[in-house]
Amino acid sequence: MVSTEKQTAKLRFNCYLLRDGLKDVETALRSKYRSSGKSALQKIDGSAGAPAGSIAYLGTPSERTPKWAEELDALFPGVAQITNKSNRLVIFLPVGTRWFAICFGYGSGALEWEAVEGNFGLRLAARRFQPDDVTELRSRRIDASARTQSVQVPVGTDLKDMGIELEGEFVRKLSGRLEAQGVDDLSGAVVAGDSIAFKAGTDLHAVQTTLKQMVATVTDSAAREEFQFVDSLEPLRTSEKISKDLDIRLANEVLNQDLNDGVASSFGTHVLEFAPPDDLRIDEVEDIIVSFGNKSAAMSEFTLSALRLALAEVGVRRGISFLRGVRLIARGADGDERSQLLPLRNWLIFEAGNASIRYVLTLGRWFRLQEAYTGKLNADLKQIADVSGDINLPDTIAKEHEGAYNARAANGRSDLLLMDTVPVKTDDGTRVEACDLLHFKGHLIHVKRYNGSQTLSHLFSQGAVSAELLNGDSVMKSDFIRQVALRDQIFEATANSAPEIVTYAIAIKDSYDLPLDLPTFSKVNLRDFAKRLRRMKVRPTLARIRVQ
Repeated sequence: MVSTEKQTAKLRFNCYLLRDGLKDVETALRSKYRSSGKSALQKIDGSAGAPAGSIAYLGTPSERTPKWAEELDALFPGVAQITNKSNRLVIFLPVGTRWFAICFGYGSGALEWEAVEGNFGLRLAARRFQPDDVTELRSRRIDASARTQSVQVPVGTDLKDMGIELEGEFVRKLSGRLEAQGVDDLSGAVVAGDSIAFKAGTDLHAVQTTLKQMVATVTDSAAREEFQFVDSLEPLRTSEKISKDLDIRLANEVLNQDLNDGVASSFGTHVLEFAPPDDLRIDEVEDIIVSFGNKSAAMSEFTLSALRLALAEVGVRRGISFLRGVRLIARGADGDERSQLLPLRNWLIFEAGNASIRYVLTLGRWFRLQEAYTGKLNADLKQIADVSGDINLPDTIAKEHEGAYNARAANGRSDLLLMDTVPVKTDDGTRVEACDLLHFKGHLIHVKRYNGSQTLSHLFSQGAVSAELLNGDSVMKSDFIRQVALRDQIFEATANSAPEIVTYAIAIKDSYDLPLDLPTFSKVNLRDFAKRLRRMKVRPTLARIRVQ
């Protein structure tokens, strides 16, 4: 028998935690929506049924004709009568000593983002999601690739089972189910980002209790290990002095100019790349128009050097205002717009700092990587032995190719065997390189020049995959021994014992602390692959190749 009993109505509550210490919650609205603004929202005090102190701000519905309706009206008269209505409601709800802004419709667009505590939803998810609770995620890698991923995860599937790592990723959204422990009255999925969104009944007292439990969870507990990087990225306010110093540093780096003053002048630059917004398919883009004032220039190549040429063409010479004043839009081959018109800072990815503190700009926002996370990461990396003195690789010069360097390094050395470009057969018939150089003491040496975190990601993966195949692929192991013996029988016993040691040999300037001065994503990647090697009973090591 089908029940005819009416179910309790549930709404989607989109809840933003406001920064502590606000004197008046109305300041959490953008100035134009405040009582004195030109688009002031209507203030509505709560009734007796609403929690004490709660206030609502309602936006008068606005109507506009869609662009497509305007364009087609000449062909189909009357189409332009269609209008879209936009509604917005913001409820300010007191929760303990804090305030939440609960948004409906277009309400979140009325918020002053300086008043919002960024990443609150993600910090909650980092404490209350298990890796198999996540059903959807969206993230952007913090490296030169700025790779974006949007992933639907089958229910009950662990992220690692799908090969998804969140370390080194700027996570924008996590969807899934919260653990019931510590948070009551929630059913269905929650969506975590700067806000936390969930379905609940219209009893605001119950919502108030739920939000209070969420604040306590974030305040009183630590993030799970799998989500520690998500939790460690702290959004900076634009009004903070360090944000302004970092803007100056970024502007000087973009213009390829020196910076001598300010806190940020002492920081190293670890990543600076032109990185289109993550909703843009670059394969559909014909060119990008760079506009500044009444001048514009077209970029047909999407690189930092092409951007610098375009900035010079539109008259940018100095200062920092161009980071917001210069705007870019992508066009397709048909001339149609393929992106929003966004400030230049939204098209860059930048990382600066030193061994102990890092700052990241992505999608136009500054983040601080918490020192506790950086400290733990550095401590883990210090456990990787530096064997530079043991294998004694020669110096290189800036323009020397890796192949030429490897051949020169092995030339005349009885303890080094050149294995670069030597194809080794695997069980599935493919051929791989086991290493670039083989040291008599068992080092499988993989050589790369440092010129960005993408290059090093490939290096770290190469070393781990080679070791894994030598451990588990009998066809590859036999062919590796054969190939080594063909070149020098003295090394046959070394090949037979492999893999014992994997050595990542990195050509890097003396001014860099290896590995602590590498970009964050490279450091995270190195730690992860070092763990993988240790699980295989293989010793991970590093070696510096000095660049003259």
